[in-house]
Amino acid sequence: ATEKEYCEAPVYEHADRGQELKITREPHKNAKTGAVKHGWLLGKSGQPLYGARTESLTVPASGWKKFGGDEPIPAIKVLLHMDEVFFFSADDSKLAGDDAMEQKDWQSAIQHYTAGIDMLKRTTDRLNEGFRSRACLLLTQRGTAHLQLKEPKA
Repeated sequence: ATEKEYCEAPVYEHADRGQELKITREPHKNAKTGAVKHGWLLGKSGQPLYGARTESLTVPASGWKKFGGDEPIPAIKVLLHMDEVFFFSADDSKLAGDDAMEQKDWQSAIQHYTAGIDMLKRTTDRLNEGFRSRACLLLTQRGTAHLQLKEPKA
């Protein structure tokens, strides 16, 4: 979440793309009754892509509908701290690297593992077990891919 609030709820922005991609709670006034209801929108550059109707002040994990976005509807995962975002992204990069290793695409594996390492570098708590275990796995796997390319460097 950013420090901004709108409609009594936090405004969320993408960790890398900032205001280009954001999730906000938005009001909608019924033209017939005048009643105001709320929902959450995921938008890109001010254009709504997906939405979920709810009066909740927290981002829903389900119930999203497509407006202007492409299928499939993205999965929403609410993370409370930025370190969780970086860990989640590092885990995704590791999985992509593992897939590349299975395909013997060593260069792609190196790129994915490096992306995961770069995400870990953005965390603030580098002493906890979550950081250390992820760093060990990513560095080991990247080193293994380099060895397969006959490039013994990590």
